[in-house]
Amino acid sequence: MIRSAFISSLILSLCLVTACDKSPKGTTPPDEGDASADAGKGKAKNKNKDKSEDAGEGGEDAGSNAEDPTTKVCAAEVADYPAPYFEDTVLIRLPRGVTEDNFVEMNPGFVRIASEVESVSCVEDIPGALITFMAMSAFQEEKDKDMATYRDETLEAFGYVGGSLSEEQIDDKARTYVAVIDMPAQPEMGKNEPARALFKLQAANDMMYAIVYETHPNAWNALKETFRESAKRMSFLAPQ
Repeated sequence: MIRSAFISSLILSLCLVTACDKSPKGTTPPDEGDASADAGKGKAKNKNKDKSEDAGEGGEDAGSNAEDPTTKVCAAEVADYPAPYFEDTVLIRLPRGVTEDNFVEMNPGFVRIASEVESVSCVEDIPGALITFMAMSAFQEEKDKDMATYRDETLEAFGYVGGSLSEEQIDDKARTYVAVIDMPAQPEMGKNEPARALFKLQAANDMMYAIVYETHPNAWNALKETFRESAKRMSFLAPQ
């Protein structure tokens, strides 16, 4: 289930100001950033098989030779060319399967995938892992607000409350933040599966940009390098 319910809260809680409504002065930062979960409702089952399922009816020997799709780390697969968003102020190489047709601006300053997207697989006969959620937002930067505060406010607005963070990289001087989020299943909220996501914040040209890439934990190894490559290669241009 896509996280459509939090769109209005995202706008209200962060007081979003879009790049197209704001023309801040500033220099163009480097093309690539320094920094490098409501999950699907069971749709990830095809890529979450265990070895016995992958082995089919080939017997014990076949099972011992099968690759486990939950542990296999796949190489990054992103678009050959960057896609522009927010009046061409953000250029991003989208993960495999995500396109400008299904990753669209739903509200000013807020982009998300319209539905779950099949993406990378590197195990024979296993379908691509599902990207269960992906979203990006842009809003006016407050220079006196540290990145930890931005982290807490933006994660709440994106609906990631009650999860745990790991692999945190926070740099108040460079105005960047990156972390991996683990969210438990929350049946009471209609979220019946756990989720894992890569989350990034980066300031540029007096704006703050946030992006999140989410999948089921069993599909994380298939997608994590793709998520990191996409986030790392985001570039930010000053409004014209």
